[in-house]
Amino acid sequence: MINQVTSLRPLSQKTFERFRKLIYQKTNIHMRDSKHILVSNRLRKRLVALGLGSYEEYYRYLTEDDRREEEMPNFIAAVSTNETYFFRETSHFDALRESILPDLFRRKKRLRIWSAGCSSGEEPYTLRIVLDQGAGVLWDGEAEIIATDISCEMIRQAREGLYLDRAIRFVPPAVLHSCFVPEGSGFWRLKENLRRGVEFRVHNMLSDTPPERSFDIVFCRNVMIYFDKETQRRLVDERFGAVLPPGGYLCIGHSESLTGISVRFRYQRGFKAPIYLRIGEQP
Repeated sequence: MINQVTSLRPLSQKTFERFRKLIYQKTNIHMRDSKHILVSNRLRKRLVALGLGSYEEYYRYLTEDDRREEEMPNFIAAVSTNETYFFRETSHFDALRESILPDLFRRKKRLRIWSAGCSSGEEPYTLRIVLDQGAGVLWDGEAEIIATDISCEMIRQAREGLYLDRAIRFVPPAVLHSCFVPEGSGFWRLKENLRRGVEFRVHNMLSDTPPERSFDIVFCRNVMIYFDKETQRRLVDERFGAVLPPGGYLCIGHSESLTGISVRFRYQRGFKAPIYLRIGEQP
């Protein structure tokens, strides 16, 4: 294995372009030229796992081999997986706890939240924790969290609910001890009642039908940065705008903005996080 890795020729620009087109075709993720090394490093692991000797051979495997459909989920997982952790960009959860949930609790007896591009589950499980904490004091309704990701492997890991120390490094100590069980060797497992509180589905947010017809909150953070502007507009206005009624909330990542993209959402001032309100007359 070591000899195979060290003797591997670099990913050529021509083959990178081929992979870039395939990535866009399968995920709508736009890999800029600056992502050349990232793609090379992530795909190298698949070459080693399959015993292949070049990136060109792996491209042919994905496009011509009889086993291409079996390998495609691994390819998608390799190019779309990003680091995530519990309580990432905590200002979103502060806004949820202090303003958004109290607003929705006053208006509704049933809530539905969509975590789109949920990766290995840290975001939707954080949502479950914050929601349960708030609902226990202020609200006696019901809430459903649906979490989706394009990667079968990420959804499998999310359902398992097992995490390394790094993923829980920003979890408050009281929450850690009430919501997680240590499993040794630096692993922590989320308690079963919380795992049951999130429904995970494999889903392509751009090509598949939305997982439900209506949501009150959509979290889609640090996903749109990989899409071109037209894909961002289609996702926000045609997908999220269709399932969020007027008064619904859309939370995006701190490095993202809907300025010049959306006509259906208005930026909500006063929060320390990029949160948008679906505009229109509330029912």
